[in-house]
Amino acid sequence: MTCRPALSHRLTQLVTVLTCVSAVWFSTSCDATNQNETEPHALEPAIKSPPPRFVPYEVLVKFKDGISQERIASILKDTRTDVIAETQQGRLYHVRIVDNRSVESTITQLTSYQEVEYAEPNSRYETQK
Repeated sequence: MTCRPALSHRLTQLVTVLTCVSAVWFSTSCDATNQNETEPHALEPAIKSPPPRFVPYEVLVKFKDGISQERIASILKDTRTDVIAETQQGRLYHVRIVDNRSVESTITQLTSYQEVEYAEPNSRYETQK
């Protein structure tokens, strides 16, 4: 009758293994069913505002103080842009790209000049109704 304690021990091991396997299977199957669900993040607003839109082929360029009008005209000509408007005593220019280059590549080219303080897309904003 030495078989009985060994059988009891084996059954206990089997029940333990089955319980562990069931727990692992249950937890992974729950994760798998929830992977496709998207819950809003607690810090995200319920309604997202649309990203700012940019006017195609237009850039705003600000030059540093002390740059001559001749040098500014030369840079704008080199970057193939035409002046639409000029403000801030000849330091801020609203320009149009005269070829089919992207706004991003034009900004990269403009900011490569040490005389340019910054260049950015001409953003279009709308007020909320």
